[in-house]
Amino acid sequence: MPTLQPTMIAIYPVIAERADDFEDFTRAVVVPAQREHSPEQNGRYEVLRTTEEEDGTVIFAFIFRGGDPSDWLLMPLLEQALGAEGAQRALANLSGMMKREHQVWNLTPVHL
Repeated sequence: MPTLQPTMIAIYPVIAERADDFEDFTRAVVVPAQREHSPEQNGRYEVLRTTEEEDGTVIFAFIFRGGDPSDWLLMPLLEQALGAEGAQRALANLSGMMKREHQVWNLTPVHL
């Protein structure tokens, strides 16, 4: 049986009024940084957004397939792309969009 790659799922609860900003940030800042500095990750992640808000929150789910969980850390990627100060500013901007802290799970496949 082939070895299945681990999966990491990150859930970001975003303030509903900032959901479009969060999506734009991901598209304009994170994706270009990933493509330039971690091209081996192309095609190995997916981003999902809830279709409706609940209690003023829109959920974004990031699904990362394969690799070590540390491969998917945002701060090192932003530091490579934006420098240390730029990464700090970007993360502060991101924090202002969050309803509460994000959650991350590292999962391994279950053979059935």
